[in-house]
Amino acid sequence: MRRIVAPLFMIALLLLGASPVQAQAPVQQMRAFWVDNLHPGFYNPAQVDELVNNVVRAGANTIIVQVRRHGDAWYNNSFEPRSADSHLAPAAQFDPLGYLLAKAHAAGLRVHAWLVMSVACRPTDPLWGNPAHVCTTHGPEIQGADRWTTATFGGEQVGDLDFGHPSSITYLEGVVSHLVQAYPALDGLHWDYIRLSGMSYGYNQVSLERFNRAFGQPLDSRPRPEDAAWSQWRRDRVTELVRRLYIRAKALKPSIQVSAATITWGGAGNGGNWPASAAYKQVFQDWPAWLDEGIIDFAVPMHYFEEGVPRSRAWYDGWLAFDRDHVGRRAIVSGLGAWLNTREQNLGQVQRALTPDGQGRSLAGVAFYSYAGSFAGINDESRRTFMDQLRTTVFAQPAQAPDWPWIATPTGGHIQGIATVDGAVVAEAKVSLIRDGVWLRDIFASADGWFGAVELPPGPYAIAITRADGKQNWRFVMVNPGLVTSL
Repeated sequence: MRRIVAPLFMIALLLLGASPVQAQAPVQQMRAFWVDNLHPGFYNPAQVDELVNNVVRAGANTIIVQVRRHGDAWYNNSFEPRSADSHLAPAAQFDPLGYLLAKAHAAGLRVHAWLVMSVACRPTDPLWGNPAHVCTTHGPEIQGADRWTTATFGGEQVGDLDFGHPSSITYLEGVVSHLVQAYPALDGLHWDYIRLSGMSYGYNQVSLERFNRAFGQPLDSRPRPEDAAWSQWRRDRVTELVRRLYIRAKALKPSIQVSAATITWGGAGNGGNWPASAAYKQVFQDWPAWLDEGIIDFAVPMHYFEEGVPRSRAWYDGWLAFDRDHVGRRAIVSGLGAWLNTREQNLGQVQRALTPDGQGRSLAGVAFYSYAGSFAGINDESRRTFMDQLRTTVFAQPAQAPDWPWIATPTGGHIQGIATVDGAVVAEAKVSLIRDGVWLRDIFASADGWFGAVELPPGPYAIAITRADGKQNWRFVMVNPGLVTSL
């Protein structure tokens, strides 16, 4: 009987218009579209309906939607001002994120909120001047320590939040925490521009003074952009923000997924010399280290390369190999510069990203940048036909968005706390983690005393907080798998 049932089942599928490939069990594979807010896509309910229908017809499963551009909110429940874009339907009629979450979840899709982190103040932004906008009270025109934005080595004030200023960090924590609490159905958070814009950036006065104190230099010293210690300082500040946001988000919702759009300029990892790569050296974004530590759940490297240009195509393939070598303890989803390529060229890039290498290693999926520009020369009708083409080719086998094992069945836990001794907060305190009487490692508190660590073996911990004069405060906690223990 078994020999008869299978062929009859296949015949029925063919009569219904389904292919044998479509009858296979779903794989776990992220198939995502970045949906930017510079182009139509979720300005009103009709656009959201079309977006959801298109993602479903493509056989995709994830929408990464831009809900923060320059210190504004493309969602109604926010303490930052709602976007003033004239194309966006009025707040009284439409909550872009709320409506999208409802529609996408009803269709079996996941939604990740995409936030631009550093870029905040641009003269063309109509909200600069709004009392609720961060740039109005803490932007480049403000003097002294209340200026949270960065500057160049030459002294030009730039409207990007400087991660060396402690208030920038706590402000962004507030943005993220409020978002997670206001939209508990949210599946993920996605960081963009969580980096500096170049080697000459990062010269906020508060950050400079912190660096100079740490290295025993005069407070008015101004290290050159290529100074090794100063470069590492800026790199550490970016990583600190990534770590803090990850732990803060997981404390509110352990199942939320955290990712980042990461830099892949030029050849892959600078030919294997990662410290010389643009990501590491120029914009201070050490994203392979984030994957190794476990402070993002997946990276989406921005592989924006033209398939028709031989050198660019080679760079794309080189980065895919780099990705497979550097997943660390997390995952990588390949980001495609879809607007640069034809439909067929994009299909080729998808196929190569999803095909296992000679060692059987696969990436966790692909993300198109962007929904609005799914291929060169797109329009609304051709977008629909391209979605159908995806479903019948590279996305023919059904796929579920991955349930990452470290979230679904965690083996490690996280901690966070504020370092205090004698009841006073200790900035940059040494924090020793001791499990079952065995020293595990030392970490260091931030300027406001915050400290945190991820993927710790579960069990009881003693935590020794040490002040510069050697005085200590001991705390005792229990670390549980998949949860954040807050002191």
